[in-house]
Amino acid sequence: MKRVLVILGLGVIAFAITLGVYVGSHLSPEALSVLTGAVCGVGAVLPAALVAGLALLRRRGRDDVERMPAAPPSVYPPVIVVSPPAMGPPQSPSSLYGPVLPAAPPRQFTVIGDDPLDSQTQP
Repeated sequence: MKRVLVILGLGVIAFAITLGVYVGSHLSPEALSVLTGAVCGVGAVLPAALVAGLALLRRRGRDDVERMPAAPPSVYPPVIVVSPPAMGPPQSPSSLYGPVLPAAPPRQFTVIGDDPLDSQTQP
């Protein structure tokens, strides 16, 4: 049985090497650099992911042991009710938006490059 696993493992390794050589010979240099960057990125992240996973598993094991019993369901947290401040007498809609401003005088426009027209000479 052990011999079969060794032969199967060597076959998988040989297949991976052959596939890598075949794909590497058919890819452009830009594609190879992208592939190399992706492989290096995955290789750089794996140790950090393993350390984080082990730390999480250890912490979970400690939390299960140290967990305190839950409070009985008959105990409720205190409830605090805060009422809104009292409202004064109703106000008119105009006082809600501020003072009413007088209407602005009509605007006058001057087109650059045209002769200025005097409004007194027009009929």
